[in-house]
Amino acid sequence: MTPRKYAEIAAASLAKMLKPGTDSGHVADIVETVLADATREQQEGERLHLAETEAAADARLRRLLDASPAVIYSFKAQDDFASTFVSQNIARLFGYAPAEYLGNSNFWREHVHPDDLPRVEAEIGQLFETGEQTLEYRFRRKDGSYCWVNDEQHLVRDGAGEPADVVGSWSDISARKAAEAAKDATQARLSALLESAPAVIYSFKAKDDYAPTFISENIKRLLGLRE
Repeated sequence: MTPRKYAEIAAASLAKMLKPGTDSGHVADIVETVLADATREQQEGERLHLAETEAAADARLRRLLDASPAVIYSFKAQDDFASTFVSQNIARLFGYAPAEYLGNSNFWREHVHPDDLPRVEAEIGQLFETGEQTLEYRFRRKDGSYCWVNDEQHLVRDGAGEPADVVGSWSDISARKAAEAAKDATQARLSALLESAPAVIYSFKAKDDYAPTFISENIKRLLGLRE
């Protein structure tokens, strides 16, 4: 039923309550105006509520991203590969203002360690085949120091199936890399000590088939045998 029809029905009912001779058509005009005003107020209230809800959701998302241990970013997957988004925590984690990333389409390439860049660029090409990938490389912070990052990338395609955007995240994995390096150094030192030891070190299971489980490499030097 249209607002005008509601107004005519309401006017007819209202005219019965008014003194005889009251123009119901005039009353209908008044009622229709009131209904239209009320409808506009309701719609405006709904729009304001929706805008407030969206603003609150946006603010919450920004707070979550800022507190995240990973920087979220995106760039076009074709044409000029321009940067399109980066979370505010890039300033806290790497020292850069978001505008430095967004305003420089070559930002990423300029900040990957030169020794890692050829390898990483070769691996990035696989993203357009697999749709997702994980890279590890050294990334230069604002202060000039390098940190190791884990870079997870996902390819987003448009409705026609064409590459549209790449969405990724940078996580600082320097602590893990340092632990791995320390473990490797310890292993290398142990191997060197065992190699130079005057005795062969070995071990085997203490039950079942008593199979050998370890033999030091100096068995070749001391006994001429292979491991």
